[in-house]
Parts: sequence; structure tokens; C-alpha cells
Amino acid sequence: MEIIIVKTNYLKKKGLFKYVCKKKLMEANKFIEIDIKNLKLDYINPRLPERLKGAADKEVLNWMLSDATLIDLMASISENGFFSGEPIIVIPDNQTYIVIEGNRRLAEIKLLANPGLAAISPKAVESLSNEAKAKNNIPEKLWVYIVKERREVENYLAFRHVTGVKQWPVISKARYLNHLYQQKTIKNISVYKDLAKEIGSKASYVRRLLIGYKAFEIIQSRKYYNIPDLDEENFDLSLITDAITMHSAIAEFMGIDMESEMPFENLSLERLKEVTEWLYQKLSNGKTRIGDNRNLRVLNKVIQNIEARESFKSGEKNLKEAAELTDLADENIRLYLTKALQNLVEAQKIVHRSSNPDKNDKKVADEIIDSAELISRTITKKIREKEKI
Repeated sequence: MEIIIVKTNYLKKKGLFKYVCKKKLMEANKFIEIDIKNLKLDYINPRLPERLKGAADKEVLNWMLSDATLIDLMASISENGFFSGEPIIVIPDNQTYIVIEGNRRLAEIKLLANPGLAAISPKAVESLSNEAKAKNNIPEKLWVYIVKERREVENYLAFRHVTGVKQWPVISKARYLNHLYQQKTIKNISVYKDLAKEIGSKASYVRRLLIGYKAFEIIQSRKYYNIPDLDEENFDLSLITDAITMHSAIAEFMGIDMESEMPFENLSLERLKEVTEWLYQKLSNGKTRIGDNRNLRVLNKVIQNIEARESFKSGEKNLKEAAELTDLADENIRLYLTKALQNLVEAQKIVHRSSNPDKNDKKVADEIIDSAELISRTITKKIREKEKI
């Protein structure tokens, strides 16, 4: 009970999670000890891929085991015993309870208690189980905090795992935010502010994730456009999210209006397919046509230039070659020169404090001078050529 009281007071002081601080709720919920056998994993846990929704315990446990950190946590329990620094939150389900917060901790205990469930790393799990049993470090019961309904702690879970210290993967965050969003009766621009306020985040961040997740749902509904080896579990949501929400030309190319309350109203499915293939379909070298998020800026520039865009779409040119048909070089030179100047100014501020400069430092400084003079001459020449036209 003490853990809950401390956390409630802390949250109340911070002005978060008003539902926790309501006397009515605190009286309605209980903090009790429950047998492990009566605690069930949450099959609609936002972290679970769709294929595991409603699956058997063994399948879910082995999916969790695919994350190597679970073994490390089990090793800690085996060595030191189980300590629940954070409350495990459950809801009643007939004569048992579903864990809605603390599924990984429950999985660790279940695997240590019954290592035969492990199809992944079975020897490691069995060894840890034997060690834990020898030290009597596997609890038969766990203290849990009971709530009547999920909705009572949804904002708490969102804060904790979307913006807090125990953050979920991006796609899990987006899936959970979408769950909260779908419960809203009015879905307009203000709903993002409402959600952000409820979970202690920013409206712009909430909107970005929800828009990215909407694109993911469309891609998923089309079976990932049959892109080899692409599925929910290895889909990098940040790629499509950043492409749409941070690069206006890419969004416009797909018919997505970021200024609208219904951004996908005029979506071009064909162009979404094209962008999805550019972002996720791997070539023979193991890389996609775009590469990583850093190249989205280049794609954004290429799409704005008809010649560059068409040469890239047709496969005639790769992204770098297509970018040469745009004014991206001008943007890059300004960016590089600005960064170089900033670094040189910082070096100038501290050079007098240098106590042990060597010949290599002098060589680098001379090379900077040579490069700067060459760049300056080239720029001067191009300016004069432009003036003659």
C-alpha cells in the first residue's frame, strides 16, 4: 500500500493523473496479493503484434523471450529475488485477473516457475529457473493493484509508456494513442490537444504519431504491398511518420494534407504504394532506395523537381543522382559552410588556451585555409558567370 500512496502523492504534486488522486477511486481499488496462477497476460497489450492478440500464453511468452533483455531481467530475479518497484496493475476477469501493467514482470516469473514454456533459449531459461528455485527466489504470489476497468488507468499508462521513463517502441506508442483517440466522440484538431494534455505530451507529437499510424494501417490493410519480409514486427513506423509529417513535398505527393482535419481524405493509394516501396523494399545490396531517415530531406527535394522525380521513379537514377538535378547542392553548401564557420568560431575562442598544440594541428589549420580559399574562388566564379547571363 505504501508504494501506491507515495506515487499518488507525487503525481498529485505534479498535477498529473487526476484520476489517481480522486478519493473515490482510491477507495474503490485494492492493493492485494494474488497467486501467480491467477494472473494472466494481457492479450490486447499495445506491445503485442496483431497476430498474437488472443494467442496462448506460451506463444506470447516466447515472443517476449525474443527480446534478449528479458533473459537479463530473469537473471536478476534468479540472483536477487523479485522486487516490484512499480505496482502491477490488474483488472478482474471472472475468477482471475488480467495484468494491464507489468506484463514483462509477470512473464519473467511465469518462465522461471515453468521453464518448459520456453521454446526460445530453453537451456538459459532452465538454468536460471533452477538457480532461482534453489535460492527460493520465485514468488508464488505478487502484490497487485486492482482497478475495475482499463479506462481508469489509460492516461497513466499513456504517460508512462508514451512520454515517460518506460517508453514503448514507436509503433506501440502509436497503437495505444490510436486506441485513446478512437474513444473520443469528436475527432477534430482539438482532440490532439486534449489527448496531449491527458498524457502529459505535446499536441504536435500526438498528431504526428496518429497520422503515421493511420498510414501504417492503410499499408497493413494492403498486406504491406507484398514487400518481402515486411510485417508489423519489423515495420519502422518512424520512417513513414517522418516522411509525411516533416517533409511537406512527400506528403503532398501522396495527397496527404497536413493542414486539414482529415489529412487522408485525398490520399493517392498508388503514390502511397510508391513511397512505401522506396522506404521499405530492399534492393540486392540489402538497402532501400531511400536508406535511412536522414535521406528523407533529399527525397523531399527530388519530389519537388519534375525531372528529378521522374528519373528517380523510373529507376533511371538513384536518389543521389536525381538530387543532382535539383538545387539541393546550393542548400547543402550553405549548410556545410554555416556549420564549418560555427566550429571555427568555437575553435577560435579557445585556441589561446591550448597548452600543447602540435604540427598536425597546424597542418589541419592550413588545410582549412586552402579549402576555404578554393571554395571562395569557385563561388566567386559562379557568381560572375551568373551575372553575365
